[in-house]
Amino acid sequence: MSSGGGTTKLVAIGTAPWRPRRWQDPLDGRLHVTGDLATGDSSAHGPLCPHCRASLRGSLRQEQVVPQGGPAIAVTYCGACGWTLDCAPARAAAPAGPALMRLEEVAAPADEQTLEGQFQVRCRELIGEIRSLGFNPDLWVAMINDLGAAGAARKLLADHHQLVVTPWLLSRGRPELTLEHAIGQPRWAELFTGAERAEAARRLARAGQSPRRPRGWLRRRGPSSARHR
Repeated sequence: MSSGGGTTKLVAIGTAPWRPRRWQDPLDGRLHVTGDLATGDSSAHGPLCPHCRASLRGSLRQEQVVPQGGPAIAVTYCGACGWTLDCAPARAAAPAGPALMRLEEVAAPADEQTLEGQFQVRCRELIGEIRSLGFNPDLWVAMINDLGAAGAARKLLADHHQLVVTPWLLSRGRPELTLEHAIGQPRWAELFTGAERAEAARRLARAGQSPRRPRGWLRRRGPSSARHR
């Protein structure tokens, strides 16, 4: 189709063009690109994660990270693969009482004498150690309080979802604090099947690898971004 001497690209009915959106990581200055295919309420369209291509409609997550010696940062990421989509300074909260500053705690198990109860106590200990390092795994806490620690672990494995805290811990040399590491311990062998334990081990190994850049990654860097190399 021509318009005003130019050429107009035709798009199939019901399909929207991929619209690139560029953003700059405030931590390292690097330029990133993602896209939006959203045209309606259908989950078959975007926005999509630029890393795993999963729909962000049901997997977009945001957590607050407090680095050592620095201000809090709001991290937006894909809940399906853990890929970081945006980092920005966290909004300053208005002065408030202790109730607004209190983090959600892992609920006590119904019976600490059972193996599932003991596993939940162990996960509560892991989360406490993770928070002391400056990361709040609030999604993990919410799942434990809803499904129990063992139930949350099984759901994450079955849904092929990984907690974003796993690669974060591995990048800091703390694999022993991950859920996947806990699942593989002999102490909890009766709680998980051999297939679940093997899947946890594979995820732990994959999370320790540097992810490959997906198709569509910004290949050409402008003069301003070249200074950040």
